[in-house]
Amino acid sequence: MNAVKPPILIIDDDEVDRYVLKRLIKEAKLELTIFEKNDGQEALDFLNDYENNRQEYPEEFPPILIFLDINMPRINGIQFLEEFSKLRTKVDDIQSCVVMMFSSSEREEEKAIIMAHDFVKGYLVKGTFKAQELKEQVLSVIDAPVSDI
Repeated sequence: MNAVKPPILIIDDDEVDRYVLKRLIKEAKLELTIFEKNDGQEALDFLNDYENNRQEYPEEFPPILIFLDINMPRINGIQFLEEFSKLRTKVDDIQSCVVMMFSSSEREEEKAIIMAHDFVKGYLVKGTFKAQELKEQVLSVIDAPVSDI
């Protein structure tokens, strides 16, 4: 019997950055179900469609971890966090979902705003980490034994 792969959501408008993150996940030998969205609005629409997604992906929805970029069109990462915070109060299953920032921004004022959300559990700067560090970060925030992944 196959174990369920923990689901994650990658929100980034840059296809290359999403590809790089997926390669690092593969290199880290993390077996995850990966959903991808191009911006914060697409991601909110996806998460707000809770009932349909639970039916379509009964074992893989909602995601337990979201990798979130900051600089995106329509709804950026900071705006997404505000809306996601509201959504968490409405949908019980989403309350356990955590966010890991995945951005090229190293601006301290942005980090302070972002890390003020208790569900944000890490901040990875694009291009500055290796697969092993990613694996350690992912395993530190998702509640899954190493042998299950």
